Amino acid sequence: MRSKKTEKSSSKRTSGELLVMGARGNHGGLGNFYTRNWRLAALDASSLTPRVANWQYEDETRSVSGDHFFDARPYVALKVTSDKQSILLQPSNITGTSFALCARLNNGSVYAWGHPEGGGSLPAPIKDLRNITELSAGMGAFAIRLDSGNVLAWGLPTSAGVLPDDIAKLNNIDALSGSSYVFVAHQSNGRIVAWGRPDAGALIPAPVAELTDIVKARGGQNGFLALRRNGGVVSWGGPYPMPENISLLRDVRQLACTTYAYAVLRNNGQVLAWGPDIWGGKLSPEIEPLRDIVDIASCSRGFAVRRANGKIAAWGHLPPVPEDVAARTDIVHIMGTSNGFVVLCADGSVNAWADPTGFISDIPPAIRELRDIFAINANQNAVVALRSNGIAVAWGDPEGGGKTTPYTSLLKNIRAVYAGGNTFAALRQDNRVIAWGDDGYGGTGEQKALYQMISYANKAVT
Repeated sequence: MRSKKTEKSSSKRTSGELLVMGARGNHGGLGNFYTRNWRLAALDASSLTPRVANWQYEDETRSVSGDHFFDARPYVALKVTSDKQSILLQPSNITGTSFALCARLNNGSVYAWGHPEGGGSLPAPIKDLRNITELSAGMGAFAIRLDSGNVLAWGLPTSAGVLPDDIAKLNNIDALSGSSYVFVAHQSNGRIVAWGRPDAGALIPAPVAELTDIVKARGGQNGFLALRRNGGVVSWGGPYPMPENISLLRDVRQLACTTYAYAVLRNNGQVLAWGPDIWGGKLSPEIEPLRDIVDIASCSRGFAVRRANGKIAAWGHLPPVPEDVAARTDIVHIMGTSNGFVVLCADGSVNAWADPTGFISDIPPAIRELRDIFAINANQNAVVALRSNGIAVAWGDPEGGGKTTPYTSLLKNIRAVYAGGNTFAALRQDNRVIAWGDDGYGGTGEQKALYQMISYANKAVT
């Protein structure tokens, strides 16, 4: 970290403008059961180098200092301040189902496009709303939260696109979390409610439904976990109950799910898992003794963890971590795709590995040689990397977002890139939205209807 004196002298040599980039995610969407954290980066706009900033949610008094920030509450406006400059990042702007994309506009309304039945067509009542505060997505449905505490949903009925009447009447919802077939809504009184497929988590057992200290819930494809205020964790849905030793814990801080397996990260840096071995339910002998884990991510059938020393480890039905990746001690972010993982390193490079049938491990040489990447995102079978100069590059399944042509010339001055199942949507500094990938599911180029209607940074603040 540079000293304040160095920072000031650097600012005098350049314009000193503060630049922030990276997607503010949502709990749901891509894959709808992959666990991931969202990393934002602060840069100097002239030198394009990391810059220390203070990060503070609009409704909180405490702040965190650093040149990057892991966004735990993407549905709340985020103030970023550096050297007397401040910008206010909008809440999470765009999310996607496997069939469509949806954007939250600056005026509090939403706009959707893609396959009509999979969420790409807005119902009449939702079109007129101007008080939407949060977006969430399942495999084929969207859910929204209003500033009144109500929720609404649309899309495929099999993906929780139909909201039950009893939940529609609630006006105390303060957070949403989506999985493939279920949405869970957190209430201000610490309770949770759910809707969708009963066997995938929509049927909350009475002992869990009666709890009043739930902090957050996270879903896999076939079940859910919820973190309690006391550091305990509860689970429901799916055929694999949580072991008793994990149910007794009171120091859990992070939850993760694959298709059928689950994992928790404790305050002491230890990770524990359960479920079928083939889906990541059994730790490898190398991972069991670790006590320095700081982050956990998942793909459909395995987990990967990032350690405090910048190294990573993984387990599940996956190829071994490549030797060159396993040897690194500067990994700053890890993210799952359908069958593998992509990592971002402190030197601005990326690497990936996946099942032999996966697309993401074949990184083009031109991208592999880059050393100016500051943000990554991924969908089912493709990855996008955002360079410090605002150019977005991609690789993976060419039909699912891994090929940027014919929109390459538009993918400049990008501030964030969001993912659907087989699409990406980039938000530019000039408030234009560019989507690519499967055009039947929303990857149809520039969205003219969104021009100047959506922005990454809402406004400058003092």
